[in-house]
Amino acid sequence: MVHPPRSLLFVSAERPDRFDKAMAAGADVVCIDLEDAVHPDRKNAARGAAIAYALQRSRAGDAGPRLALRMNPAGSLTGLRDVLAMADAGVSFDLLLLPKVESAQELVMLEDWLPGAFGSLVALLETPLGVEHAPAIAAAVHGGAPRLAALMLGGADLSMELGARFDWDSLFSARGRLLNAARSHGLQAWDVPFIDVTDTAGLERETRRVLDLGFDCKAAIHPGQVAPMHAVFRSAPEDVAWAHGVLAAAADGGNGAFLYQGKLVDAPLLKRAERILQRAN
Repeated sequence: MVHPPRSLLFVSAERPDRFDKAMAAGADVVCIDLEDAVHPDRKNAARGAAIAYALQRSRAGDAGPRLALRMNPAGSLTGLRDVLAMADAGVSFDLLLLPKVESAQELVMLEDWLPGAFGSLVALLETPLGVEHAPAIAAAVHGGAPRLAALMLGGADLSMELGARFDWDSLFSARGRLLNAARSHGLQAWDVPFIDVTDTAGLERETRRVLDLGFDCKAAIHPGQVAPMHAVFRSAPEDVAWAHGVLAAAADGGNGAFLYQGKLVDAPLLKRAERILQRAN
């Protein structure tokens, strides 16, 4: 995946009547959820609906957001059924999200089992062991899992296992560890959804925080969350003006550090200016 998405919108695989609405919500990625959003007794029907929808879009050549699937954990019987169904159907999703990853070997297995079923792979870290093993999981991109594109925080499950509140302060350490592991191996970092769909101000505040921390993408659980999140991702006009000015001054001044508006600018700030303009575009 060359360009990081800003947003990923989850939609339950139990609700195929909502698939098209989710695809029209403006999110960069729409993820059909076969895991937590599906009752255990309805996994088979939901799996069939998700695969049928992906095949339908592929045949129609539909444009629009990238389509992802969150399967069940690879070590579970339900996850193995997901793998077999995708392989048998010959379906291909733009992205495959694997939940509760705790070792790099899980990603390697998916690469071997499903060579044609996904374009990019996202590892969800949502257990203490998963966070602890984040560097080794990220390093799989250099070995048996070359399609690994991102690490994603699974905050609800993680906070439950930690016995912590599901809030910013309690997950701050996990966010930092995930981000560092991802960046150490050239991967993207994606954040957990903000679960209060009525609190737009809270959503915007948390989106700004994860963006400032360095994350690339934030997940959503309701179509109404997408536009407020995207508004936060837009670079402020003063930041864009600063970035243009810094890069113009760098082009005129040659190599090395220099002063711009009375402040020292060196290589890290030049990279920050480039990132601001990339996001603005």
